Amino acid sequence: MRRTARTLATLAALLPLAGCGIGIPETDVIEAGGPATIDVLPARDFRMLLFFLSPDGMLTPVPRVVDDGSARAGGGFREPDGTEEDSGAGDGGSVPLPVRPPTDKTVAALLAGPTATERGAGLSNAPSLPKEARLTVTVSGGVIEAGIDAPLDGMGDLAARQLVCTVAYAEDAWGRPPVRLIGTDGARPSATCDASSVPAPEESDADRPVPTAGAATSPAPGP
Repeated sequence: MRRTARTLATLAALLPLAGCGIGIPETDVIEAGGPATIDVLPARDFRMLLFFLSPDGMLTPVPRVVDDGSARAGGGFREPDGTEEDSGAGDGGSVPLPVRPPTDKTVAALLAGPTATERGAGLSNAPSLPKEARLTVTVSGGVIEAGIDAPLDGMGDLAARQLVCTVAYAEDAWGRPPVRLIGTDGARPSATCDASSVPAPEESDADRPVPTAGAATSPAPGP
């Protein structure tokens, strides 16, 4: 079966990042943006939200449309450049139901870097962000603990912010929970991604976001 990839414009360069304290002890706030160029994000079943750096070095949320069903098999996605892909199911095959990409697949996509289309828009990763790393996610006391099998020493602030915001929005439609990065050499204080100007998720996501639960991910406690 053939299908046409949807085209998504890369979000515009956003306002500079700034950190400030909030009511959660040892939790920083990571600001991720000014006005975006779209009003509503695609439904979470069909996209990842990755945080790359704009040409000016600003943290920028970029929705990436996920290839139907392929996130379950290998984390594939649709290129947002208008190209077509073959599902491999054949003319008589059925299209798998969409499955929200798990957090580890989303982070793997972030670490792999922007696509050719996204690079053409000037997006990039911070130089100190690992090219690949395995991720485990647990939730403790309302804080998302994101463990990566890479050292945090030497990881710059922008790279850490990319991870925090990408994990927060992979786990929660509104990116609200604080995230604590844990590396092979220790942990960083928890931080939240203050991306109030990131477009709201579609209505189906808005009532009560449910964190991703997978083999390496524990669901967040209920309210």
